[in-house]
Amino acid sequence: MATLMSQGAIHKLRLESNPKDGREATRARLIDYLQRTGLTQAEFARRVQYAHKTLRMFLSDKWYHVAGNSDYICRAINKYIGTHPIAPAPQPFGEIYDTANVRAMRETFKALLRRPVAYMIYAPPGSQKSFVLEHLVGELNGQESAKREPTQAAFYLYAIAQMTPSQVMKAVTIACGASSAGDRMSMARNLAHDFQGRRVLLVMDEAQHLSINAFETLRVLLDQPPHFSLLFAGSHDLKQTFDKFSATLEQWNSRIVDKVRLPGVKADEAEGIIRREIGELLKAGTAESARKMIRALIAGATVKDQFEEGRQYVNIRTLSNALAEIKLQSGTVRND
Repeated sequence: MATLMSQGAIHKLRLESNPKDGREATRARLIDYLQRTGLTQAEFARRVQYAHKTLRMFLSDKWYHVAGNSDYICRAINKYIGTHPIAPAPQPFGEIYDTANVRAMRETFKALLRRPVAYMIYAPPGSQKSFVLEHLVGELNGQESAKREPTQAAFYLYAIAQMTPSQVMKAVTIACGASSAGDRMSMARNLAHDFQGRRVLLVMDEAQHLSINAFETLRVLLDQPPHFSLLFAGSHDLKQTFDKFSATLEQWNSRIVDKVRLPGVKADEAEGIIRREIGELLKAGTAESARKMIRALIAGATVKDQFEEGRQYVNIRTLSNALAEIKLQSGTVRND
């Protein structure tokens, strides 16, 4: 009676029965993996504990200069790729709270996934928009991975200052697990091929770091297949860039459906977070001492908005750090 073999067992059998076929298949798999991850040959060689020269010989099909048997290096390459698969980023560790900021970002996500559109989200520093956006990306991908046939995907990318248009497109393809080989149009075609028939959302965080040319390069992802939805997130500098260069960015301004200013964490929301995180410690004292601690924590995390005169907001990053320090000193850990 015939039995089903796993793909790994079949691959191992092929390696043993025809070393040349196994070597060629492994070489092709490695080339594709390097293109999709952006790893250099030297970086990958270090990960599998082989010399860069050795791996370069393997990739150039000059293995006979090194050794006659390629089984060991093939096994190392396949093991590494198998244990480090290309996949969307997982949901980050930590909890997000139901604040007005989070609700605004959730609603924006829903709108972006309905059809190919572009949105902008901007907020002052310390709003923890990055953490929430990464969380929402991981949440969506986790839900999709449980489906038999995923129909949606989201990817998060952190923009670095002075990235060239080519570097931006390469970073996008790597974040999406697509091949970064070739020029910008080749990379766009690779994305179109990999995500045909799926709704994809690309979150570009700290987008105020992007140049005008980089923004124009990204427009092809919205206008042409695969018709990504794009979410640009950043500080008030991001909105000011679009306002200042409105003529140059006319095509973008007509495509961005909404520019959402996050309302910031309010004092009552901050109090709810404090009670959630250190509620047991607060109960250990009097009601008045608890109120004083809450007021002090909120006051210590309240800062002036440098972009809107007269406005103050609670810097959630400052507040979170203060709460973490309190819990560390007290030796308490909240059980969920």
